[in-house]
Amino acid sequence: MEIDISFHAMLRPLLTTSLRHQETIAHNIGRRTSIKDVIESFDIPHTEIGSILVNGNAVDFSWLPYPGDHIQVSPLGIPVDPCRASLLRPNPFPHLRFLVDVNVAKLRTYLHMIGMDTLYEPDLTDSELARLAVQKQCIVLSRDRGLLRRKIIDHGHLIRSQNPTKQLAEVLTYYGLQNKINPFSRCIHCNNVLQPIAKKDILNNLEPLTKKYYDDFSHCRACNRIYWPGSHREGMEQTLKRALQISQEWSGVYSSLK
Repeated sequence: MEIDISFHAMLRPLLTTSLRHQETIAHNIGRRTSIKDVIESFDIPHTEIGSILVNGNAVDFSWLPYPGDHIQVSPLGIPVDPCRASLLRPNPFPHLRFLVDVNVAKLRTYLHMIGMDTLYEPDLTDSELARLAVQKQCIVLSRDRGLLRRKIIDHGHLIRSQNPTKQLAEVLTYYGLQNKINPFSRCIHCNNVLQPIAKKDILNNLEPLTKKYYDDFSHCRACNRIYWPGSHREGMEQTLKRALQISQEWSGVYSSLK
């Protein structure tokens, strides 16, 4: 059975090199299978797809193609809103929460840095991560296409960048988070929201220079870590500033592609 399938320009970089410049691909299907499986046979996770038109009509992932069908596959509109229902994702999330796997482990630290609720369980298998994402209603962020192809995952994003700062910029842009960040409000290590704590209550835990030069402190009740606006924060602030600059540039590029 032969069909014609077209991928939007924003999806073509995910195709193999030989297919990236083809506007329409003649594709033979050896067995009756869903359009989700057809799309993912090109190694593009379904999490990257925003709409599917078959002969001009919108369909969901369960659609079974017929011979001669012309299929147009488009990406999610940027910024992506996982809290809004759509044909492909009829069950929206109540709020933004991320799950980061080991392939983008540094990104987890940066998302905590900007105050985003982000889970990280490095010892779980892909199947366990997928189940956790469903249970906790998380957006899965990964460079692992196999993980993102798992059917039970509704919301996820294949991280393109290898550089952690650019990965942060990518997430900021993709989900429109530029005006939603709350820097240094979460524990970098365990994701819990930090609470203000009086200096007098932690004096015995502070180094002499910290006692002398700093007065504002936050405390993680889960892991008992203490935070203050020391020199370590300056580096993080520079990382965030750079990520926001990159995000602004990329937002303009995405707008021109709509």
